[in-house]
Amino acid sequence: MTRHPLRFLLLLAVLAAGPVQAVERWMLMARHGECAPVRSLERKFPDLGAVADPEAFVRFVRAKGLVATIAPVPTVPAGSAFEVRVPTHELALVFATQALCRP
Repeated sequence: MTRHPLRFLLLLAVLAAGPVQAVERWMLMARHGECAPVRSLERKFPDLGAVADPEAFVRFVRAKGLVATIAPVPTVPAGSAFEVRVPTHELALVFATQALCRP
């Protein structure tokens, strides 16, 4: 057992949580690089809840019975980005880690 069992358990929980993208802060990116909080999606989905990343948003939308697609944006200089489409709501979103957002 380690000297700090709580830290060890926390590390295990973070590793078991999945990909790093679930830990990073995600934003919604606009055309010119400016970003908005994911919470701004509450205008279209008032029951958004604690959704804060692209995969959670896709799960949320699919749970509502809607079609949603997700694809990585392959050419980003730093960080991560995913394009999420919800055709029935005419949404084409880019979720980006904060490193990609213009200040």
